[in-house]
Amino acid sequence: MKNILVVLSLLLSGSVYTQTNFNAGLSMGGNDTNFGSSFFYNTRNIVLGSVYLFDEWNNSAEIHTLSNEKFLVRNINLNINRNAFEAKLTDSDSIFSFNFNNIRHIVINDKIYKNYYYNDDNRVYEIIYQSNKFSIMKGFSIKVVSSSGNPMVNRSNDKYAKFSSYFIKQKNSIKPFKLRKRSIYNLLDNDKNVISRLESYMSNKNLSYKREKDVVQILDYVFNL
Repeated sequence: MKNILVVLSLLLSGSVYTQTNFNAGLSMGGNDTNFGSSFFYNTRNIVLGSVYLFDEWNNSAEIHTLSNEKFLVRNINLNINRNAFEAKLTDSDSIFSFNFNNIRHIVINDKIYKNYYYNDDNRVYEIIYQSNKFSIMKGFSIKVVSSSGNPMVNRSNDKYAKFSSYFIKQKNSIKPFKLRKRSIYNLLDNDKNVISRLESYMSNKNLSYKREKDVVQILDYVFNL
């Protein structure tokens, strides 16, 4: 029980929203819990940039569990390389890595993140738009750009490059999704009446099919007609 309380205090830093039987979800084995495990990073290899989604660690996350509990975790970030959320433990150099075994979703800065395993790909997605028929999501990836001895390139060290792309989840499938007119029309079953009203709305609001926030506004409009 002492180990459980130590892990909980390090992980949550005293910021728990609900504690309904939360201690029962912790294992007795060191710093491992049903929500993840802690470890130390080996940082000997120098690569510029970061594998993390956010530039800073001063993020707070509201974690929603499968048992409908929620708790707050500070100093959290998304490791794109590992597709895992990680938190810096208080007064420690170690990192706590969350798995999604008992987590429904994670909310950071009013954005929802979920984990899906599909077609041998395990990835954390940001939910851009969600309905009872589909979800539009944003996935993240990272690659190492090799250093170059060419003085015109000015890259003496390897460097992390971050990328994002869109996906659509329908039923049990996840497929790439492009922010473009044709993609939106397909979601509307190419209904000419709806499309006509949408085009008028977009013209009045100066919206674009290529801008994420505009696409959210567009979908909110057409599915509330």
